[in-house]
Amino acid sequence: MRAMKKNSSWQAVILAGGAGTRLRPLTLNIPKPMIEVNGRPFLHHIIRELEKQGIKNLVLCVGYLADKIKGYFGCGSKFGVSIKYSVEDEYLGTAGALKHAEHLLKDDFFVLNGDTYLSADYRDIFNKFKKADKIGTMVVYDNRENIAEENIELDDQGIIVDYGKKEPLKKGDQLIERKTGPKRYHKYIDAGVYVFKNELLGLIEGDKFVSLEGDIYPELIKSKQLKAYITSRRYYDLGTPERLDLIRRVLK
Repeated sequence: MRAMKKNSSWQAVILAGGAGTRLRPLTLNIPKPMIEVNGRPFLHHIIRELEKQGIKNLVLCVGYLADKIKGYFGCGSKFGVSIKYSVEDEYLGTAGALKHAEHLLKDDFFVLNGDTYLSADYRDIFNKFKKADKIGTMVVYDNRENIAEENIELDDQGIIVDYGKKEPLKKGDQLIERKTGPKRYHKYIDAGVYVFKNELLGLIEGDKFVSLEGDIYPELIKSKQLKAYITSRRYYDLGTPERLDLIRRVLK
């Protein structure tokens, strides 16, 4: 995989504000992205992957125990990147967190989940995003290893036509009720990496809890503004203790 130019101005936002309730007691005193994976916080591995590919302009959306993240990473200079922080005083959801960070965001930006690791060709993802000229591109895994239940349906142009994320939405440690539609033909899985135009932020109401999954993706799908980037590279996440054990075996 060809590395990005080291002077790349591309920006990545990492959503790292969740409480990680399913991993308690590990997350009682540290945020979920700071869970140790082979001697370093999980978030360190994500940042290292981005830096390796030339993405050095980072925004961390933090909330729960934010000082633990800020204290470890600081301005990012020790890790070869530049980090700015957007701190939530209350849980705003995945979309609300982006809206809260609006003043820090460029015209186009990657978004990564702070509990998901994907080693992929970020240059190619960005180039395909620009070529598609949609508001958003979602990286989707083809599930060749059958690691989880599929939740993404595409049309023959690679546009996402249904998003059926199985895991419940949370606001901190509270479950958010949401309606589920009829069962659809899902073939791919949301891999936790996205690229958006800044135009996305105009769809998000400020100062309230708004989720990408439950509130924004349905609007993008309705207007055919969410393109898929299909990858065969497996993603790894910290969702459960079992998945944590797996990622400790994979990340060295």
